[in-house]
Amino acid sequence: MPNETRALSFSNAEAMGALTEYCASTKRELPRGGIQRLSFSNDTEIKVTAEFDGGAPPIRFYEHEVAVALIMLCNKKGIPVPKRATKSLSVEHDSIALNLSLRT
Repeated sequence: MPNETRALSFSNAEAMGALTEYCASTKRELPRGGIQRLSFSNDTEIKVTAEFDGGAPPIRFYEHEVAVALIMLCNKKGIPVPKRATKSLSVEHDSIALNLSLRT
């Protein structure tokens, strides 16, 4: 049985927008001025840290939150994300990718 795999790559700016919209939909407050920078880590799981200007403490997003934010962005932009696809994230330099794997 063949497998289909796709990688949807998102720039830092797109990831910031997706996380901002995720916070709005989950009623998670962000400091005024919005996210200024994102930093990515991939120790045991992918984590994204949002940094803000003005001395506000950074906010950490865990892998499942980032995946939901990116899927929400795909839905908004009309990019198909099959429900039954196995989803994972990968980080490359200043971008993050949503990887989809589907047995056809």
